[in-house]
Order: sequence, then structure tokens, then C-alpha cells
Amino acid sequence: MRDYWKSNPDIEADTGKNVLRYYREAGKLQVCMPNWTNDAGEEKQGKTVGVDLDALAECPEAVELLKKVLADIAD
Repeated sequence: MRDYWKSNPDIEADTGKNVLRYYREAGKLQVCMPNWTNDAGEEKQGKTVGVDLDALAECPEAVELLKKVLADIAD
């Protein structure tokens, strides 16, 4: 799905230090720095990294790594 970020994310979470956006149909997860306001008073999205979840799913080591990270922070 091209230009997936132009649609609304299925789920969004703002931790205050990061913003996570999940685009289920596109198979993408964005991890962003917090939004910021420029000198003109416009709110801008922080620097963003997109994770291709379909590609990640094809790598068992990557899936296990994510499971470990999530288990560690859930404790």
C-alpha cells in the first residue's frame, strides 16, 4: 500500500517521549519522536522510522527479538 501514512492509523499511542502508529492494512508500524511546534506555531511530526511488519514476519529471529523486548517491558 503506497502512501499508507496519508490514512489514519488503526491504533496510535503517545508516550510523551515517542508516538507509535500502527497501520494494519499496510503492515507498517511507525515509531516517532514527539511532535513539535515550529516558529510559525505549526505542529510538526517528530522524526519517524517505519517498520515493515510483513518483512519482519519473514525473519524468525526478528520476531523472537520483538517478543523478548515486549516481554521485558511488560514485567
